[in-house]
Amino acid sequence: MEKKGVLSTLRFIFFTIVTLVLIFSAVVITVLNMYKPTVKAYINGNFIGYFTDEQHFDSVYNDLVTEKQNIDPNVKVYLESEPVFESCYIRENLLKDQNVYTSLRAQIKTEYTIYNVAVDGETKMTFSTQDEANKYAENLKQEVSKLNTEVKEEKVSELKETTTIERADAILKDIVDRNKPVETPKVTVNKNKNTNTTNTVKTIGATSVQATGAGVWPTVNRRINCAYMGYAGHTGIDLGGSIGTAIYAYRTGTVTFAGWGTGYGLHVKVDHGNGMSTLYAHCSQLLVSVGQQITEGQMIAKIGMTGYTTGPHVHFEVRLNGVPVNPYPYIAGK
Repeated sequence: MEKKGVLSTLRFIFFTIVTLVLIFSAVVITVLNMYKPTVKAYINGNFIGYFTDEQHFDSVYNDLVTEKQNIDPNVKVYLESEPVFESCYIRENLLKDQNVYTSLRAQIKTEYTIYNVAVDGETKMTFSTQDEANKYAENLKQEVSKLNTEVKEEKVSELKETTTIERADAILKDIVDRNKPVETPKVTVNKNKNTNTTNTVKTIGATSVQATGAGVWPTVNRRINCAYMGYAGHTGIDLGGSIGTAIYAYRTGTVTFAGWGTGYGLHVKVDHGNGMSTLYAHCSQLLVSVGQQITEGQMIAKIGMTGYTTGPHVHFEVRLNGVPVNPYPYIAGK
């Protein structure tokens, strides 16, 4: 009887253990079905997301590198620090619902190389390849040897707009035209005075035009020979006309310059107040002097072809706090 009691006890213990093992296994299987083993990724202490493993992280990172290289094959893509991984278990739906691409993209650093064509220290064109920059720099050196033209390499974190071929061709032509020496017959220049006179240039047009209170067109002709191209290109507009055609003050103001300047030739600058000024270049004759108060529509000079220009016109600029802006909106409809 005693032996039977021991066997019963052992049998009970055995079945209890088996039952517990089966229950534990069922719990483990249930948990594994609900939760997946993953790794948490951190960069510089910033949580990026959950990945199935480190290879999954590398796959996402390589996709983002390819994304950047599709914009510029020469871009340098990198992370400021190595990722840190921690093992964990999460629900499968959490793994699917997260956007690790967005989180990791925010941590990726880029470095682009651009090439600026600088003329006398001022950037005129920007290219993404050195070959294009060298081509235009060499063309400028051949056409205008007196200018200091060089290609400057620059590292930037974002690739901004570069100069198109059409735009580069226009800038090249403008620089060459502005620096091509021309003879200006029938014009007497006295660089020691603020104004100069000539007996051979007759006035074409009235000596003044009616003021509007909102600015007037600078000449009687309304033909634009060359449009505004921005600060790195043509900083004003060229208004055509015969030598001697009247040039009118856009608005009332004070003459701050009236004389000779390289490139502009004979030109006038007028301060209109509130940070606004205008400039009138390539004149054949100046009719005002520095410090003179002038009124809107007053004749201040005559069209010529002094300075660097290929034909008679007035180069008209509008500047706000010294920075050139497109003059056309200021005279359109006048």
